[in-house]
Formats: sequence, C-alpha cells, structure tokens
Amino acid sequence: MISFVTKPGAAALALCMLIAAPTAAQAACPTQATVAKGFLLRGSTAETEVRHLGDHFVQARTRYPDGVVQTDLYFDGLLAVSRFSQRGANMMLGADLEAWELELKKGASASLTYIPVADSKPFPKTTLELEVKGSETLELGDCSFEVLVISQTRRSGQRVRAYDQLYSPLLRFVIARRYPDGETRAYLGAEAM
Repeated sequence: MISFVTKPGAAALALCMLIAAPTAAQAACPTQATVAKGFLLRGSTAETEVRHLGDHFVQARTRYPDGVVQTDLYFDGLLAVSRFSQRGANMMLGADLEAWELELKKGASASLTYIPVADSKPFPKTTLELEVKGSETLELGDCSFEVLVISQTRRSGQRVRAYDQLYSPLLRFVIARRYPDGETRAYLGAEAM
C-alpha cells in the first residue's frame, strides 16, 4: 500500500527537485576547461563528436540517422584535410601544412594550394584563400560563442566558390558557414563531453 504521509519539508524538497530538474538535465556548454576533453555539436539530423589531436589536428566524427559514420580530419579546425565514410573518401594531396598559418586577427590572410582527391581520383589543382574579416557572436542552442568571420575562396581552374566560415577560437573549430546569398548553416547546439 502506498502511503502519502511524508515528513515535514519533504514535499517542499520534492517540489524544488522537480523545478530544478530541467536545469540539471541541460547539457553544459563547452568551456576553456572542457574543450580538451572534446565536445558534441548537434545538427538537425546528425551529431558530431569533435576532439583535438595535438596542436594542429582536429577529428570530427559525425553519426547520421542512416547509420553512416563520417570521420573528418581538420588542420587547425579550418582546413578539411581528409574525409572517410562508407560513402567514400577524399583528401588534400601536396598541401604544405607545415608552412601554412593564418593569424587569427582582422585583416590576416593566407592561402594554400593542393590537389583534391576523391575516391582515389585526383582533380585539378585547387587554391584556398582565407581572410579574417571580423568577429561576431553566434548562438548555438543555449550556448553563445565569439566567432571570427573568415572568408574562404576556393579556386580550381575557372571554377570559384566562396563563403564565410564562422570559426570559434574557444572551440578551435568552424561551427557555421555563411553563403553569399546570406544563408547561414550552423549547428543547432553544443555541449561539453
């Protein structure tokens, strides 16, 4: 038999726990203290686990609803050096990453030339040009991040593709892209691991 007789104050304690429960259940935003342990970025259909692998390399492992797992390796959280999944693979060949550096301050620029390879097929030489245009604040769910707006122009033969990357110095990773038509594609949320 269930008893509804309680000790004095127990009902107030239970009510306080119920009110605080949603706050306690919310995941913590990544901070300077937690970034080294990794963090999760949530998209509309996938979740990406991001981990720093030493000074320059960042691994992003994305799990899609259909079960496909895609692993990307980034240099300085900005340059996608390789991508592997059940759908295929691509990478940068001939990129001199040791000499490449982009100062994270307004007006700084850098470029990098490489040969893109997709599923073992080389494509024409490509040059990436990056320039830091400024900074702004970006909200990802309950988390707020200061980001650098870094324009990226990709030139391959006559083909030119340009957009802005929104790079978080705290996370040391690109968390959104903004296209010339004004559309911004960003993760929907972030949490510490």
